[in-house]
Amino acid sequence: MKPVPLLLALLLGACAEAGLTGPVGVADPLRWPAREAPFTLGRSERLHGRPAEAAEAAATIEAFANAAETDPLWTHPRDAALLPRLQIARREFRGALGVPASVPPAVAIRSLAAASEALRRTDGPGAVAALGPVGGAPVLARLSDLPRLPRVEEAAQAVAIEVNQPNRHR
Repeated sequence: MKPVPLLLALLLGACAEAGLTGPVGVADPLRWPAREAPFTLGRSERLHGRPAEAAEAAATIEAFANAAETDPLWTHPRDAALLPRLQIARREFRGALGVPASVPPAVAIRSLAAASEALRRTDGPGAVAALGPVGGAPVLARLSDLPRLPRVEEAAQAVAIEVNQPNRHR
């Protein structure tokens, strides 16, 4: 085997092993969630009484907002209003859950995602422990009793429109 194809095969294998290709074979792990956002976040009243899904939705909004602030794939959107929309949506979600604004996005993402996984396993104590850095048991209670989140719904639509732009090199 020639060295170049072997190197390419090894690099592609490493990317796949590291989970960098996502479900549709792209390097941006948020591309697929962005395409699904109108369906998963577009009607936030569906999250009421579904704490695992609500925690996952909150982690997703946190991830989108963080990416729009820090990720080169997301910091130059075609829609200049995307970043402010995502920041407003993050504030709305955090406000509904009682998560302090001072919590770093990475901590919020990890905590909410871990809580979602624990709740899917019906591990209530594990969910409370996962939510410790963002507020613990009170946040868990609020995940079950979310109000409608209109700014989250708007941001979900905006993210999907952005990621589906023609000639978007992401």
